[in-house]
Amino acid sequence: MASIIISAELLNRAAMGNPAAQFELAEIYMESDDEDDNQLAEEWALKAAQLGHVEAMYWLGEGYHAYAKDLREENPEEAKVWFEHAHRWLEQAVKHRHPAAILELSSFYRRGDVVEKDVEKSVQMVIQSAELGEVQAMRDLVAIYEHGLGVDVDEDKTDFWAEKANTAEDSAE
Repeated sequence: MASIIISAELLNRAAMGNPAAQFELAEIYMESDDEDDNQLAEEWALKAAQLGHVEAMYWLGEGYHAYAKDLREENPEEAKVWFEHAHRWLEQAVKHRHPAAILELSSFYRRGDVVEKDVEKSVQMVIQSAELGEVQAMRDLVAIYEHGLGVDVDEDKTDFWAEKANTAEDSAE
């Protein structure tokens, strides 16, 4: 296994409270297979998020959400704690209109994870995410309108979001 190489300059900027450097450091540590490095990744991401780094907020929320889903079957009580952590960080990123965070948080309302289940709100959040350019949200809307998942089946909206997704994907290439 290759060891992680971190420049003194990056470490200094992070230690001096630069949230972008802190999040960059978190991402570097997360690349490691070493659990201690992964712990450092979380610590640096938390510092960055607490200083307002929106991508760090999303990153933490998404990571905690994935961890909570993995724990749900074997330890529902602990999973609930991690869902709450995930919800808190995703909510912070949503306040900054982070499209992927909005989409991730919409699933909380679709399933009722640590919030009251609200499929209508979930669909509205997916729409908001898609309108902000999140391609996965556009794809989700295709399925939502095609299969009537919490809404009426709507072929026009299915076609509209399919076209938007295809156009966004083509322009990203």
